[in-house]
Amino acid sequence: MSNTRNHSLPQLEALQTNRARILARALEPKASFAHLETAAKTLSELAESALNGHADSQTEYQTLLYILSLSDDTATALARRWLCNWAYRVEERFIPAADVPTALSEAEFLARIEQEVSSRSREKHPMSQYIFEGSASPAQLRVFLRRQWFRTFRLYREAADLLVNLVDVDDAAALGRYLHGELGEEDEVRSHPRLLAKLLNAVDLEADFQAVSTMPEEIAYLNNRVRSFRNPDVGWGLAVFYITEIVVPGNHEKLYNALLQAGLSEDAAEYYKIHVSLVPPRAKREWQLIARRIPDPAFQKSFLTSLAQHFRVERAYYDAVWQEMQDVTGPSFSLAAKRPANQADQRSCRAT
Repeated sequence: MSNTRNHSLPQLEALQTNRARILARALEPKASFAHLETAAKTLSELAESALNGHADSQTEYQTLLYILSLSDDTATALARRWLCNWAYRVEERFIPAADVPTALSEAEFLARIEQEVSSRSREKHPMSQYIFEGSASPAQLRVFLRRQWFRTFRLYREAADLLVNLVDVDDAAALGRYLHGELGEEDEVRSHPRLLAKLLNAVDLEADFQAVSTMPEEIAYLNNRVRSFRNPDVGWGLAVFYITEIVVPGNHEKLYNALLQAGLSEDAAEYYKIHVSLVPPRAKREWQLIARRIPDPAFQKSFLTSLAQHFRVERAYYDAVWQEMQDVTGPSFSLAAKRPANQADQRSCRAT
């Protein structure tokens, strides 16, 4: 029997709120279209309230959207996506559009991207700097790695949503090659989620493929990423793909070195090692997905709008993880050491 912990109906039922019940009813196998319409209206109105600054609405909206977006039950997937699309339409009306008064030349567009990345990327965050300089304790590194799991283990599925929106066969082939590598090429045990699972196991964390986050900022980050990848305007998805997959070598190399310095083996840290490359972003073959679209002013605007929104959401998320890291205290044993068995549940990725 498959694990249903990350299925939508049990999660909605557990919330015991009126809106959750309305959504759950719409996802039932024999739900009428009227139930779906009511759920769409309910979710859209909640999104309006949330995005107009009501904190309670924001928390409930992100939680419900997370369940609809990232649950594992395929039987409800079509209905859940349909409902999400109503929320996405509302949300994107509130996202500040990038200021691009006239079409940028290729050089200007590239300079704009580089400016955004250099000033706002995660490498600049104080948490990243703290880890890179070797100051994080083993307990703090476990916090970071647990959050890395939530950011990573479903990423291939989100990229597949972007692939569906690439109607040009050459574009699809380029992203397909990326996904082929992401999933281990000819050896599934070398897929990136499996390599990250190996890293978590090495520090005695559970690599839980049904993990459900409870951190509000993490939920908002994941919701934003899913929405961007699903947008039929591929500028939204390619912006997030660029920052999460093309501009990673410098960050991952520093994380790899920090883990080795903390006592982890090269084999255990292989997930980060395979991302280490001196190839500049625009030398990567995936860059062509973006480069060929630069002459289109509409692409420039959607790409830069999505990039700025990603950084806004990511900053709040990294602030929350950084706070979580600062709140923990831990023993001074090596990161690679095993903990006593009776502490197992405290460090599980399942218990967040």
